[in-house]
Amino acid sequence: MRLSASPLNELPPVTKTLVALIFAGWLAELLFGARLNVSLGLVPYLVTKQFWLWQTLTYLFIHADFLHFFFNALMLWMLGRILEPEMGSRKFLTYFLACGAAAAFFTAAWTPESLIPVIGASGAVFGLLGAFAFLHPDTTVYFYFIFPMSARMMAFLLGALELVMTVSRTGSKISSVTHLGGLAAGMLWLWAERRWRERPVTEEPDPEVLEKAEVDRLLEKISVKGQVSLSRSELARLDEYAKRKGGRA
Repeated sequence: MRLSASPLNELPPVTKTLVALIFAGWLAELLFGARLNVSLGLVPYLVTKQFWLWQTLTYLFIHADFLHFFFNALMLWMLGRILEPEMGSRKFLTYFLACGAAAAFFTAAWTPESLIPVIGASGAVFGLLGAFAFLHPDTTVYFYFIFPMSARMMAFLLGALELVMTVSRTGSKISSVTHLGGLAAGMLWLWAERRWRERPVTEEPDPEVLEKAEVDRLLEKISVKGQVSLSRSELARLDEYAKRKGGRA
């Protein structure tokens, strides 16, 4: 399996739509700039204090410049064509938006007083990177398009780097905490889903089987000790069973 971009007409539907929305958001950013960022970007203070919760999703589709847009669109393009068919379109969309929203809430919780807008799909894209590493851990990928390693190692290194940058580069224009939140949310989702699927399933016993076993026990008791050994409730149970089955005990 190889991470690469494919022709637009070969992209699955949700991936194609998300790429188009990100492109539209970038064009809107060119037209409206800072006004758009405050309204639809992720402003932690407005989310935590004013409850502008729509920002936890709308910020995903706005990008600061062409390179910012291009990198996220390219990663979505490459990952979506693999993950969407595997996950199914509805689950893929839910996963993408959930990772983006989780990254937004994590960012707002980390810097609740911040008035600086955070924009871009990187949080959700990091969630997709986590999904690829989780589902294809031994696939060889190229870290930063240069260094070959397994997808599992890539996810570990990305998480470690983003954690270090979150703690050490508090004034950076790149929101590493958003990347970290999206990656962690995606990995947690898939881990919990796998654990749920692997849980031992205890089947409920068939009531008819249980009833037949009880009747057999009562009949065995009669054969050994006689009918007088049955209690009144046991006699009633045996009689009721015989009536339903068409006989008489």
